[in-house]
Amino acid sequence: MRRQIRRMALAGIGLGSLGAAAPALAHPHVFAEAHMEVVGAPDGTLASVRNVWRMDEMFSSSVLVDYDKNANGTLDDDELEAVGETVRESIAEWDFYTFVTDAGRPVALKPPEAIHALYQDGQLLMFFEMQPASPLALKGRRLTFANFDETFFVAFDVPDGEGGFQLVDMPASCTKSVVVPDEDEAAKEWMNSIASLGPDQSVPDDGINYSQILATRMEVACG
Repeated sequence: MRRQIRRMALAGIGLGSLGAAAPALAHPHVFAEAHMEVVGAPDGTLASVRNVWRMDEMFSSSVLVDYDKNANGTLDDDELEAVGETVRESIAEWDFYTFVTDAGRPVALKPPEAIHALYQDGQLLMFFEMQPASPLALKGRRLTFANFDETFFVAFDVPDGEGGFQLVDMPASCTKSVVVPDEDEAAKEWMNSIASLGPDQSVPDDGINYSQILATRMEVACG
């Protein structure tokens, strides 16, 4: 099952293997319900980003089959710790599917110290926290937060919509808005980005960030 968990991070199914093919040809193999908290520090900087992912039942049952070493029908603490560490090692290359931008520029985040796991009601839950690599003052910023997999192997859904993103201990001047892209409009935007390439430009491996265009995201403005 370690191989199965590592497949969460494989790029072979996503746009990277399809080149300039239409994004609709890519499809996910693992599904996750995502909840994100953005936490502020007392000094007015960004403290951390917290993720909680509820994995789909098929993936969760596969993990149970391989990691339930004592065959008691659940995952004990040591087994959950092994799952979390395997996932942490596997998805590091993909920035832990956690992305923050500042006026469109990527914000570097430190890797999580650990990914914690729970097995609850037949589904695997994973939660972890990431801190900015450098202090980031919030005043005057326009930040965007999202979970997505540029390879389309893992699909992230925010079923609670606005409630799927929370501001915690953020300055009172910070306001949030949640953007849920329309798939048809996202496809048009993707095609327009392809059409705008110059004659000497090639299509990037990630399909010009189609996964990012399609991702549900929270936009935070701090006056």
